[in-house]
Amino acid sequence: MNVHRVLVCALVLGAPLSVAWGQSPVSAPGKRRAALDLANQLLAARQDPTALLPAGLVDPFNPPAIGATASGPAKTGDLARGGGSNHDLLQKLATFIKPSGVVQFGGPPMLLFHEKKLKVGDNLKITVEGVDYSVTISAIDQTSFKIRLNGEEVTRPIKPGKVP
Repeated sequence: MNVHRVLVCALVLGAPLSVAWGQSPVSAPGKRRAALDLANQLLAARQDPTALLPAGLVDPFNPPAIGATASGPAKTGDLARGGGSNHDLLQKLATFIKPSGVVQFGGPPMLLFHEKKLKVGDNLKITVEGVDYSVTISAIDQTSFKIRLNGEEVTRPIKPGKVP
């Protein structure tokens, strides 16, 4: 019985040694040179692919007609053309936001718009005079909420007629 154990151990331990016996751990110089040449070719500095593009190309992800300018949002509606600051624009937009209530289920409070529930940090799309505006909900209390647009913030009551 012990002889069988010794033979099994010798076979298990000797098999990897016999396979490795005929192989050298260092590859041939020709193979190493080919691998090094390939690595140098793959790691070589390349020309910037954007340098090949024409100078007058418009960025498709931020075209000038859609992006905001330094003077404010690029909108064409009467609300945006009415003059005034971003704060005035946000005050006008806030009158169109009419939440139905606020709810809190063991987590952060959520502002209710019928079936829709929005939490702090969510964006709310408001369409006024055919122009879409996206305001961010920045805070929600039991009786009021704050919205933000272009760095300006406005506080509004949840139910009209109530002062926060």
